[in-house]
Amino acid sequence: MALLFGEIETKVDAKHRLAIGLAFRELLHPEQDGRDFIMILGPDRHLWLYPELYYRRLLRTMRRSPLPTRDSAHFNLFFGMAALVRPDAQGRVVIPPKLLSRANTSESVTVVGNDDHLEIWPTDEWERHVEEGLKTYGEMLFQAAERMNAESATG
Repeated sequence: MALLFGEIETKVDAKHRLAIGLAFRELLHPEQDGRDFIMILGPDRHLWLYPELYYRRLLRTMRRSPLPTRDSAHFNLFFGMAALVRPDAQGRVVIPPKLLSRANTSESVTVVGNDDHLEIWPTDEWERHVEEGLKTYGEMLFQAAERMNAESATG
């Protein structure tokens, strides 16, 4: 599984194409992750991109019943709104029109690595999120270091 990190500012062009930067594409392992992506609408209405083969492995871990359950009643949205997108030779993917209309996006976007997927944020919204997060960033680093030290002491 690829570890996706970093941020790249880019544009969504008039043909709804979004460039997936080389820095992100180089983090993928084609034999494990595939070359294509599954695009979904995230809970914050930002578009999320998962490497296709990794996403398929994730789906296999979901427990499903042949009969509907209360918990699975809305899975049709999860599957119905997902789209396979294939990068072209320049690394651009076309955002399907319905996903584009449902997403919180703009022409200027920042593609953000978030562990196992990429998130597409309107650049101004991403910058506000970063500014807000920087207020507690140092404390978050200290807490992470403390957790790592505690785990290494018990392991």
